[in-house]
Order: sequence, then structure tokens, then C-alpha cells
Amino acid sequence: MNKQRPAIYPFKEFSIDYPEPIIMPNGVRLYVAAGGEQDVNRVDIIHRGGTFEAVPHRLVAQFAVSQLSQGTVGRSSQDIAECLDYNGAWKSGRVSHHHTIMSLNSLNRCFDKTLPVLRDMIFDPVFPERELEVFRNRSLSSFRISRQRVKYMAGVEMARIFFNNEYPQACPVTDDEILAIDTELLRQFHRKFYHAANRMVVLSGGVSQREIDMVVEAFGHDAATEAATPCAVVSYEHSGCHFSLVEMKNTVQSAIIMQLPAVKRTHPDYFNLCILVTALGGYFGARLMNNLREDKGYTYGIYASLLGTHETGYVSISTECDCAYTEAVIAEVKKELELLCNSPIPQHELEIVKSSMLSDLSKNNDTPFNMASNVGAMEMYGIYPEYFNDQIAAIRAATPEVLLDVARRYLIIDNLYTVVAGRMK
Repeated sequence: MNKQRPAIYPFKEFSIDYPEPIIMPNGVRLYVAAGGEQDVNRVDIIHRGGTFEAVPHRLVAQFAVSQLSQGTVGRSSQDIAECLDYNGAWKSGRVSHHHTIMSLNSLNRCFDKTLPVLRDMIFDPVFPERELEVFRNRSLSSFRISRQRVKYMAGVEMARIFFNNEYPQACPVTDDEILAIDTELLRQFHRKFYHAANRMVVLSGGVSQREIDMVVEAFGHDAATEAATPCAVVSYEHSGCHFSLVEMKNTVQSAIIMQLPAVKRTHPDYFNLCILVTALGGYFGARLMNNLREDKGYTYGIYASLLGTHETGYVSISTECDCAYTEAVIAEVKKELELLCNSPIPQHELEIVKSSMLSDLSKNNDTPFNMASNVGAMEMYGIYPEYFNDQIAAIRAATPEVLLDVARRYLIIDNLYTVVAGRMK
């Protein structure tokens, strides 16, 4: 048996080139990420208008996108489901802070059957009361269960102390909030946000000019009913409360979330801070995982990430552990942050971190569908076409000395916010 370890090679040079938009007759941008050997495609219809724009009815955006498939002027919910199932297609919807995304995956040969269904869902939903009632009841059950979970309650409490009580996600969802959503609210949200001035379309997969022309015909001719909607301005102010315990006496595990204020994605320090956070807890061999899982056995997993939004950015560290280890986990996280601020990352460790990040960037753009998701991210996070290439360059250029300077400016223990949901012991 050959027991010789395979040779390790440095990650080769690569770049990420995004497609130029096609401007459709109504002014809507259509991005085409073509490629792959399979005759399948995905259409993403992205509209400005998400959770933050829906305030004070913050769940309306999520309810609206979920109910698009529950009936249109010309099709019942059963008609929609049967057409998509018969033609091997499926749809999905999701909501971000400032956008809603409705996606349809189809076979190219059935695209002429499935695309009109998507068009009807976007343009002519009726939001039937019976289907809405079913979804309301299901949502009530889901949120009631969530309130019993330490992870959910820790996230809500962190939003409350890290931002403020006016932040859309800073308070737990209430039963009354769910019950207040009716068909008229959904119709108002649809009229305000689902129009051409707010829209961007991304077509991806093994597509030809035929599929492109079909998308242009379906989504490139309606006129905007209103002006484009700017992102809602959400004010926030970090509270003076740096620690909070949400006591849940009957739980055997605690959820721990720790956050640090950071910078937006467009800030010059963002890329280097991302490298630091990856070294801290961004991959399986990171410092937090080695310390708290592999060495001490306090948790099955602990992760750190740098999150950038339109408004701000922050470092988030999260885990769940036996209640007996709660205090020890918090102490060890602080030690790892201090180490990053006191000593440069060893060069051999930095090379591993760089390889991991470059590998992830390459993997996240290796299919037309992944490419399409990143094109959508340009719209949702306010980044620019060369963003990922600039990130690649920053990763390759990073040095231990530069990262130490960044760590000392951002990974400051006194700025750390900590929430525990569960028990301290």
C-alpha cells in the first residue's frame, strides 16, 4: 500500500468575470450566467422590497413571496403545483433585508410551459384568503416552536442589545403580529414593490438564445407602475448592555452568540478583517474549532463569520454547548480574540487560511447557478462587479503584520456583546 502523502500545490491564479447586463425594453437588467452541460436553467426574479421595507408589518414580505404560488388571476394553487410538478420544475422564494427573490428551476425543453406560470405569479397573484389562513396557522406553530429554542431566542436578544428595539429583528415575533397579516396587506406590498423599476432578473444554466428571448418576452415589457424604491434607512445605536442572559431553565444546552461591531463590505478593511475572522472560526480547522471542539470537547461546533449589510457590518461568533460549559466557552473565545490582537498569525497558518478562502471563492463560482447567486448578491449587498476579484487580490497580498494591525483595531474585547440563551451552569 502506498502511504505517501499527495503533493500539495499552491492555489493557482484565477479571476471571476461576471456577465454584463442585457437592458430589456422596459429598462430592467437581465444577467445571463450561461454554462454547464445539462439543459436546465434557473430564473431569479429579484425585487427591491424586503423585511425592512415592510415595517411596521415586518412579516409581510415573507408572507407575500410565499403566497405568490397560491393562486393567480388565471390559475389556482392546484393548477400551479400540477404544472410545475408535471414539467419537472420547482419554485422557491426568500426574503432578505431589502429584497425578495422568487426562483424557478426548469428543464429547457419545458420552459415554455413553466415560465408563464412564474410570470403569472409575479404579475397577477390574488392572495386567496383560504390559503393565507393555512399559512398563518402554520407560521403560528413554527414561531411558537422557535420561541422554545435557545438558538432562536439568543439571536433575537442579540439583535435587541446590539442594535436597538426599533431594529426590525430586535423583538420576538408575536402571535398578534402574524394574525394581523391579511390579504389587503399582501396586495398593498405587491403593488408597491413588484414592478419593473424595482426588478432585476438573473437567468442561469445551460441556456441558449431561445431561453433568453423567452425571459425578455415575459419580464421585459411591462412598464413600472411606480418609481424605484430606495432601501429603507434603518437607524440603530449599539446599546450599553454588553451581556444578556435569556434564562430558559428546562434546557440542557445553552446557545451563545458573541458579536463585535465591524465595517461595511465596501470599507477598505473589510477583506483583511474577513481573513482574520476565517482564521478565528471560518473553517473546520480554525482556532475556535481546534480549541473548543478538538482540544476541550465543549461543543460539536463553533463558528465565526463577518457579516456585511447595506447598513453596517459585524463579526458574529455562535455555538451551542452543555450549560455546564457556558462560562468556559465564553472565556476561551475571549482568549482567542486576545491572541489575534497580541501575536501575528504564523505564516504557515495564514497560508492554510488563504487556501481555504480561495478554494471557497472558486467553489462558490464554479457553476452558472453559483455565479447567478453572486450576481444577485451584487444587488442585495450593494457591491460592485469587481468585488470578488478585489477580495482574491487582498487574500493573496495579506501579511501577518497587516492582519495584526487590523485585529487590534476591530477585535476589541471591550466592544464585545455576549448573549446566552439557556443557563450559565
